[in-house]
Amino acid sequence: MNPILIFCKTLTKGGAEKQALILSKQLADKGKEIILVNWSGDKIDKSNSDYIQDNAIRYIGLFGNIIMKFIHFQKVIKNEKISIIISYLTLPNCVAGISKLFNRKLKTIGGIRTEKFPFYKFLSEKIVHNYLNDVTVFNNYSAKIKFTKMGFNPRKICVIHNAISVPELYKSNGNKNGINIITVARFVRSKDFPTALNSFKLLIEKNRVDRFKYYVVGYGPMENEIKLLVRQLNLNEEVEILINPPNIYDILKTCDIYLSTSLFEGLSNSIMEAMVAGLPVIATEVGDNGYLIKNRYNGFLVPCRDVNSIVEKLEYLANFDNTRKEFGNNSYRIIKNEFSVEKMTENYLKLFSDMSLSGN
Repeated sequence: MNPILIFCKTLTKGGAEKQALILSKQLADKGKEIILVNWSGDKIDKSNSDYIQDNAIRYIGLFGNIIMKFIHFQKVIKNEKISIIISYLTLPNCVAGISKLFNRKLKTIGGIRTEKFPFYKFLSEKIVHNYLNDVTVFNNYSAKIKFTKMGFNPRKICVIHNAISVPELYKSNGNKNGINIITVARFVRSKDFPTALNSFKLLIEKNRVDRFKYYVVGYGPMENEIKLLVRQLNLNEEVEILINPPNIYDILKTCDIYLSTSLFEGLSNSIMEAMVAGLPVIATEVGDNGYLIKNRYNGFLVPCRDVNSIVEKLEYLANFDNTRKEFGNNSYRIIKNEFSVEKMTENYLKLFSDMSLSGN
């Protein structure tokens, strides 16, 4: 097989970028020749750059205006004799699909990672999926069901869940005198931080104020709004906002409960990382959260914006130490057994084989 090109819009911090890096390394470890291409060569996080160097992944960043980038991309395809492009998110999906018009032997695999798009993105993805790309990999079944109902060709959809590296489980004692709750997410409206913060406010009103600490970890355009809401709710002492810290896994290990109040999801990398750290999870019943969280086994699923349900589940986990630890161990077990990088890699290798055998 000729080289496989893995194509991202950026390599800043994010779920798609993380999965692209993991897949690049895993396929290379399986003996595949991999080239990782970043459409926005000037947008790369240092940790991702270090990962590329540490794992000797061949990397190409594109620069200039959109025409210059597109021409450079076509040269890479031609000069490297690329056989397959695996793309992530709308712009790379479109560029890869259009590239197929100039390279008839090229096989293109798009990537969709959420169950909800703005109309213009949805329309672009639908056209590219139905008429250009050979296959689109969805990272969640929820989107497959919804998009099929809205006209996506189901025969060209393949669901491959995200994967995550799973180290040995080690838990810090954290706050021995209290309960640490944590959310890790981009500061955007779809993550619904107002519900999370109002739930936490009600929690401490109903319980001893000094018992709980809430860590809000992430970055994004709503940073100032979130900080303002914390002040308005008079939570300055109980809530700590951490902007894009480098050691998220270490922070997770000091915490006791993970909370996600998203209004929609694909398959959440942040929830998976919390589960790897051995945390019980309370999350909204959106996307494929149901594949990660089993009620009363490793956490609870709650309706969106349901503050009372969230508080009820937080109180339950806070009050029963043994249950909290049992749920956390079960979280770890689910990830290790069902969402390993090895399983994801096997699914991609099977997809390559199926595409070759079917002539797609």
